This record gives sequence, C-alpha cells and structure tokens, in this order.
Amino acid sequence: MQLFRKNREIRISPKYYLLLQDKWAKKMSVLTSDLSKQSLVFYLILFILITGGISLYNVYSGFSSKEYKQTGIGIRINFKSLIVPKPSLNRANETLLPKEKFENITSFSIYLDSLKESEGGRKIYDSIKNYRPGLLDSLIFIENYYKMN
Repeated sequence: MQLFRKNREIRISPKYYLLLQDKWAKKMSVLTSDLSKQSLVFYLILFILITGGISLYNVYSGFSSKEYKQTGIGIRINFKSLIVPKPSLNRANETLLPKEKFENITSFSIYLDSLKESEGGRKIYDSIKNYRPGLLDSLIFIENYYKMN
C-alpha cells in the first residue's frame, strides 16, 4: 500500500562525491603541474591570506555593525499589538467533530481490525504497526476523546 510506506529522503551516494573529488584533484594537478615549488607555496600563502582576511572582516563586521548599534537593546515591545483577539470564543454550540469525519475514523478502525483476520491483511497490519507506530495509538486516543465528548 502506497499510503503507508515510509517516506525516504533523497540521498546522493558517496561514490559521486568521491568521483567529483577525484576529477577536481586531477584538474588541479594538470593546472599546477608546470609551476615550481616556490610559486605553489606563494599561491598557497596568498590564498590563506585572502580567505583569512575575508573571514576576519566578516567576523569584525558582524560584531561592529552600525545596524546593531542603531536598533540597540532599548526597543520597547508593545505586547498589546501582538495579541490578536478572535471574533468569538464561544464554541459551546459547535460540534467538536462532524459526524461524517467521526464515521470515517471509526470505519478506518474497523478496516484495520479486519486486516488482522487474513494472512495478507496481517502483513499489511504489521507493516502499518512497524512503519507508523504512533498511528494506532493516535487512532485509539481520537476515538476515545470524541466518544467522551
């Protein structure tokens, strides 16, 4: 049953990462094969200085931002504007669950109980129990809750 299959993430195999890493290493080897050791060390130091400078600049600008100083901590929050009153909180006349939805829940429960009777149905029931462990408990809880109300 498609409904009860466990959702799986799309994962990329580590083989593709290794393949990409291998291609990048070969390309860089070709580009730097004719450079001397002294020029390689120079480019490495240049790379470290540039990336380190950019990182230090980002850290410094994060701590000494003008926007942070302008907003400051002295802002007062108006809590009255955060509370949105609902038009009516009186729900005594409303039914908790429409009758047809409650019937759908109970018919689903009956269907699950009927699965236990056949061998093929038992496999489906066991897979539901294994892959969606909270479904059966939630179903029982919802049925009991609406029967009491």
